Amino acid sequence: MKRLAWLLAVLIVPAILGAAGFFLIHSVPSAPAAPSDTAATRTPAPASTASSTPRATPTPRPAARPRRHHNGPWAVVSAYYRDVSSHNYAKAWALISPAMATSQTYQQFVAGYGCTSAERPTKLSQSGHQVSFNLVVVNGCTAATQNYTGTDTVRGGKIVAAEVTPTG
Repeated sequence: MKRLAWLLAVLIVPAILGAAGFFLIHSVPSAPAAPSDTAATRTPAPASTASSTPRATPTPRPAARPRRHHNGPWAVVSAYYRDVSSHNYAKAWALISPAMATSQTYQQFVAGYGCTSAERPTKLSQSGHQVSFNLVVVNGCTAATQNYTGTDTVRGGKIVAAEVTPTG
């Protein structure tokens, strides 16, 4: 009987701890709040990739490890688009400065990328804090590909100004 109790303890306790760990890892915190006097925007964001049909707004998951510091303007810009492509909206949001947060909430920011399945930037040039790039955006809802050109200004590891326009 003791052997059976020991065997159950060896199997049940790890299963309970594993389930509790799984629950904690997959629990989702509330979205980061935008400053009360502002909301976020990416001016102009390739929002034309958004669908007109309502979609559930995903909330960001906690980062598994501390965020590494991005070195240089191109690293910040490419990390932003990489985070959007992998649907890590909280990380992308964190790369936008409060000065850019002027006309939308975090939830609106996420909804603007509702049909975006990939964003692939290609660096054209860099001068000081400004990076010029081409951007290919794949719309996951329609499978259409759109091309943009843009210039982002990065200061202090954040995008402080952006101009992204369609190229055709």
